[in-house]
Amino acid sequence: MSKQKKLITEILAASYAHPTASQIFEEARKRMPNIALGTVYRNLGVLVDEGTIVRLSVTGLPDRFDLPDDAHWHVICDRCGKVKDIPVDRETIERIERDAGETITSYLLTAHCTCKKCREAELNQ
Repeated sequence: MSKQKKLITEILAASYAHPTASQIFEEARKRMPNIALGTVYRNLGVLVDEGTIVRLSVTGLPDRFDLPDDAHWHVICDRCGKVKDIPVDRETIERIERDAGETITSYLLTAHCTCKKCREAELNQ
């Protein structure tokens, strides 16, 4: 693994904020001042393609990234892009396996919502 890829995965491992590429770049520059934004974007794409990290997308908002180092799913607000981690429910995985008649080898669930803060802001307009 290249120094840049290693740095990006370290940044993601240390963050629970689901950072954007720009946020990852800013943090990476603190440790590797000569890293280019294009290098960060390119390596994020490669890491996503390899399955090492996960890209979380909301139309009209910057992609966010996560290192799936523990079993969790995501709930994303379609208005502000806030991401919450939700622990994987083993019973749900087992039910999917039973219903599909297959053994699940990996999974990624992303649910979309309008978060409480955004709903309240809409009501107050």
